[in-house]
Amino acid sequence: MKDIIKNMLADSIKKTYADDKFVELIEVQNVTAKNIKADYFTNISMKLAKELKINPIKIADQIVKNLSSFNDIQVDIVKPGYINFLVEDTKKNNIISLINKSDDLLKNCKTEKKLRINVEFVSANPTGPLHIGHGRGVIYGNIIAKFLIIQGHDVTKEYYVNDHGNQIRNLCLSILTHINENYSENKDDLYQGDYTKEIALLLEKNNIKLPDIPKSLDEAHTTSSHINIPNDTRDFIVKNMIRKIKDQLDKLDIEFDNWFYETSLFDKANKYKPEDLITKLRKSDDIYDDGTDAILLKAEEPRVLVKSDGTYTYFATDLAYHYLKLKEYDRVIDIWGADHHGYIPRMEAGLKALGHDINKLDVHLIQFANLFRDGEKISMSTRKGQYVELDQLSDEIGKDAINFFYLTKNKDQHLDFDLDIAIKQNKNNPVYYIQYAHARIEKILNEVNDYKSKEYDFSSLNHELEKELISTLIKFEEVSNKTIMGLQPQLMTHYLQKLAQCFHSYYANIKILNDGKADYSKVHLIAAVQKVIKCGLDLLNINSPKVM
Repeated sequence: MKDIIKNMLADSIKKTYADDKFVELIEVQNVTAKNIKADYFTNISMKLAKELKINPIKIADQIVKNLSSFNDIQVDIVKPGYINFLVEDTKKNNIISLINKSDDLLKNCKTEKKLRINVEFVSANPTGPLHIGHGRGVIYGNIIAKFLIIQGHDVTKEYYVNDHGNQIRNLCLSILTHINENYSENKDDLYQGDYTKEIALLLEKNNIKLPDIPKSLDEAHTTSSHINIPNDTRDFIVKNMIRKIKDQLDKLDIEFDNWFYETSLFDKANKYKPEDLITKLRKSDDIYDDGTDAILLKAEEPRVLVKSDGTYTYFATDLAYHYLKLKEYDRVIDIWGADHHGYIPRMEAGLKALGHDINKLDVHLIQFANLFRDGEKISMSTRKGQYVELDQLSDEIGKDAINFFYLTKNKDQHLDFDLDIAIKQNKNNPVYYIQYAHARIEKILNEVNDYKSKEYDFSSLNHELEKELISTLIKFEEVSNKTIMGLQPQLMTHYLQKLAQCFHSYYANIKILNDGKADYSKVHLIAAVQKVIKCGLDLLNINSPKVM
């Protein structure tokens, strides 16, 4: 409805002023004040008054005069220049039929230009299982990819496996300490989770080749840093860590199209190895030697690409990875934690120096989520193995609650996640409250399963609670469009809570079935409500139970 009104205003303004730039100023908003008899309003007259130095009432009069046909929509001008729109009940009620007859409530959320898009998310180091600190990025990245697919894009969901560098070496040593205590002299720097013991047992069970190590590090006058870890050992450990991570993701019904391993960047077949990019940057004079044999990228904040010992930094390999992605895709989306904010300009500087259009790179920063239990914040230490694994959270509250709660706020906002609420089966738990509305309606529809063939008269739906329910249904198209096209899942969580609230209030106060007899207009109304709830929940990867 908003779009219809906005288009009406645009046509009128073009007719009145013959200037397209004024059209960009149009905003149509919902009326929230209950004492105002209108559904929508615009303040375009006040905006134009500043531009044209004309009284806003006179501008509003002219705009309304030039409006095209607006049957079933009442238009009023209110001081100091607002234009209000009241949609007639007959038109509002038509939404019930439109929803119930539609085979695709999201058909207007399609893009005109199909793109090849890479969405990289999670990408947690394979040095431990996924924990609740990863949860928000996991859920957000997966839902964003889904929205892009609904839009019509060709989407690849990718997990970048950082299987190269010191963190992998420390992981290997952490596991090997369970086989031979001489493998490390400083266990405080190693990973201490139970998973390290599990993989150590697997190493022994599968007779994987282990490093040659003297009986005593003291006798050999050496340290753990000199231990040579065989590739077979490293590969076995990484493989089993990835298997564990995949098992965790399976519990959330999350699958990746591609698992990209950092070590593959060094394959001879790779055209864009880190060393090749260094050569390319040398030709463009975008790097320099700091005098210690280290190589740095010229930027506002110089960044080391190659250390003085000749080894590549994480930034160098990450730059090569992004260079490769931008060669293959029309758009690259990275889902990073908020603590990576300072990393964005460095990556953009590197890609720009390599000749890439940095506008193709879209980084989404996810603010941290704090989880609470019994009023206390759950603290974590990955190194010490003190954390709640993501699949443990799934077992406790279910994937529906995980999906919903992690999506309740904009990615730019901090999120507090109360586990005590998530496990409750009452109205305080929003996902339960929404699902219960769906199940309640299902029970009624089963009692009148022949309702689709019965006559009905929507003009009888004139109770205030019915009007509120219908007005909320009307907003679904706008909300779903903003949710999907704007990649804002929190809008749908808020909308579904509002719709469920309206329904439960309606159910508590209005009789739909009276002595076994149904009011079929009301039945069709709640059928439309159920269909919208199911569509919204499906969109968020949440189940719509028929019985609760």
